[in-house]
Amino acid sequence: MQGLEHIRHFRAANPGYMTLEGTNQYLLGREAITVIDVALPSPDNIDGILAEAEAMGGKRIEKILLTHIHRDHCGGALALKKRCGAKLGISRLRAGYLGGEDLVYSQGDTIDYDGGRLEVVHTPGHESGHCCFYEPERQILFTGDHILGRGTTVIAPPDGDMVQYLRSLEKLSRLKLYRLFPGHGPVIEDPHGKIREYIEHRLMRERQIMDALREGHRTTASMVEAIYTDTPAPLHSIARRSVEAHLRKLIQEGRVRRDGELYFLNDARP
Repeated sequence: MQGLEHIRHFRAANPGYMTLEGTNQYLLGREAITVIDVALPSPDNIDGILAEAEAMGGKRIEKILLTHIHRDHCGGALALKKRCGAKLGISRLRAGYLGGEDLVYSQGDTIDYDGGRLEVVHTPGHESGHCCFYEPERQILFTGDHILGRGTTVIAPPDGDMVQYLRSLEKLSRLKLYRLFPGHGPVIEDPHGKIREYIEHRLMRERQIMDALREGHRTTASMVEAIYTDTPAPLHSIARRSVEAHLRKLIQEGRVRRDGELYFLNDARP
C-alpha cells in the first residue's frame, strides 16, 4: 500500500486510564498539512505538532479536522488554529461548539488534503457527532475514539448510545480496510478482525448483563460488581456507564424494563 509515508502522528502528553499512552494527533500531507485532532492547548503540544509537520516536509498546516468534541481530541484545536491560521473543521451536528470553526461536515462529505481525499463517515455512539475519516484509495480509516488500538471504547449515556454504536461498527465493517489509525493506542493491522472483536465484546457484555439480571442483580452497581470482577475498583465508575448504555439498549428493544433505580427482565416480576 503506497502513500502511508505522508502520514505521521504526534502523541499528546495526556496519558491515563481513558487515553492510554495519550491522544494520537495525526498529520497528513506533503507541503500543506492536515491535522486530525488536537488534544492539548499547551505550548509543548502545539510546538510538537508544528515540528512534526516541518519534519515531514510541510510548509504550512492548512486544515484541522476533529473526530469529536471530547476535550482530549479537541482541547487544543483553537490554540493550533491561532498559531498557524489553519481552517478548523467539525461535525455539522456540533457546529459552533468551539466558536472558531471554518467548515463543517456530515456523512458522505469529502475533504481534500495535499496527497489524497478523505470521506467523512458519521459514527455516532461514543459521541453523537463523532466522525471517522476514510481514505478509500489507500483503504485507511482514522477512527478517533470509535475504535481504539487497545482495549474498548466507553459508551457513556446520555450522549453515548449503544444502539448507535453497534450500528456504526456495522457501517465500518462494510468498508474496504487495510489499516486503522485510532485516537489512542497502536495502529491496527487487522481492521475487520478488530471490528468483529468489538462487536463480539459488546454482545458478550450484553449476555453477561442479562445473566446478572436473571441472578437477581437489580442495580448498575451490583451488575458491575458481578461482571467486572477483574477490573480495578477505580474503573468501576467507568464500567457503570457502559452497563447503563447496554441497559438502555435492552430497554429500547423491550427486553428489560426499569423501575426507579432497579432493572428487571421483561419476563420477570419484581
